[in-house]
Amino acid sequence: MTDNKLQAHLANRSTQFFYGFGSIAVGIKNNLLGTFLLIYYNQVLGLDALTVSAAFGLALIIDAVSDPIIGIWSDRTSSKYGRRHPFLYASIIPFSLAYYYLIAGPGPGEMEQGDLFWRLVFLLMILRISMTLFEVPRGALAPELSKDYDQRNTFAALSMMFGWIGGAGIDFIARYYWLDTFVDFDGYQILAFWGGVGIFIGTAVTTIGTHKNIPDLYQPPPRSMNFSTFISETKETLSNRSWLVLFTSGIFYSLLVGLESGVGTYYNEFLWQWEPKTIAAWSLITPVCVIALTFFAPVIAYGRNKKNITVGIFCTTVIVGPLPIAFRLIDTYYGTSIIPPNGSDALWYLLAVHGASMAALGALGFVFIGSMVMDITEQVEQKTGRREEGLLGTVSSFVHKVVGAGGVMISGLILSISGFDNPDLADQLYGGDVINRFAFIHLMFSISIPIISTALVLMYDIDRGKHNDHISDLGYVRKD
Repeated sequence: MTDNKLQAHLANRSTQFFYGFGSIAVGIKNNLLGTFLLIYYNQVLGLDALTVSAAFGLALIIDAVSDPIIGIWSDRTSSKYGRRHPFLYASIIPFSLAYYYLIAGPGPGEMEQGDLFWRLVFLLMILRISMTLFEVPRGALAPELSKDYDQRNTFAALSMMFGWIGGAGIDFIARYYWLDTFVDFDGYQILAFWGGVGIFIGTAVTTIGTHKNIPDLYQPPPRSMNFSTFISETKETLSNRSWLVLFTSGIFYSLLVGLESGVGTYYNEFLWQWEPKTIAAWSLITPVCVIALTFFAPVIAYGRNKKNITVGIFCTTVIVGPLPIAFRLIDTYYGTSIIPPNGSDALWYLLAVHGASMAALGALGFVFIGSMVMDITEQVEQKTGRREEGLLGTVSSFVHKVVGAGGVMISGLILSISGFDNPDLADQLYGGDVINRFAFIHLMFSISIPIISTALVLMYDIDRGKHNDHISDLGYVRKD
């Protein structure tokens, strides 16, 4: 069977488009949390970095609890709107409003610090839980919409591409038109409104656009809610070797994501000392490169092993990714001139090319990771007789978010230790000891953690042949 060409529940192009389009909302949200929110609350509204990171971490842990609840609930839901769409429809309004109110609101000094902290925690919780209502069921839709080994690369690629369009698109507009500096309060108020509108459009289009697929989706048989049965089934589902490997790899990667949250803006402001308008074009160059490369992801992987391609890509990013900051630190402490000086055209082009290429390679790697996760569904179903896309995705997400929250806390701690919360060191922020100290500590983490995460992916054991055997045995294919 593994040598035959298999046709396995292929999705048409409109379904692929509407599924991927929803990532626009996720990209807009990720841009806020990963780029602007930390520096906004720290440097604009005046909360110290560790306090802001504590709010991020607390909201992330609470959000993590909602992931398996929503995932398992949607796996077991039976309604005229299917398993996933009731949750998608419920997410649209709260997701949009939470984004808006996170930025729109009291200005510097208008709110007590304690009240501002709890307001941030509450709104982050609403944002993350409503995003869970949208993204967990939407993610579980993909392996239902297509069982084909190669077309799943297309689903993952489209999701990645639209995510970058949303996140990088609003990033460019904000830097070029709305923000005079990265600490411009008025510019962030404009971002709040249009970001909320973008999330509303992204979630609504995907939900309504995939509504037509509901009659063709998997309808689960009645499931026992007995606690002991539930625990037994959960243990059986999560004992899958490939899932455990990607789960463990994801734990290390989540720690890295937490460490990286928002720090790129600190580097741009204090290490490289760019004005937002000067580097606004990066927000266009990077997604163009990402979209161009991920567009060809299905072609790149066709007939090949997803795992091998992914490991090769990640090894490249592990080696090349930290080089600009590492070389700048060498220049600073040893008097060399490896990296062009701040403000120079050479530095602009160097960082633009580096950032775009690393983002494109990283995105391509995670296209294949996403596709590999989808392929676990049928391996589990073959063994257990149950399709549990929600459970497989959300238990992993639960732990990853908890670990990611720890990474955010560590990032805030590094910022605080480095001196960003010390008013006596204000004159050392721009190109001084504070940012250099932060860069050195942060670099140690950003080099070591990805090596461990990448090594674990090597233990994943589903290839094209195994997948085709799984879907053939389950009756999802026909021979051509």
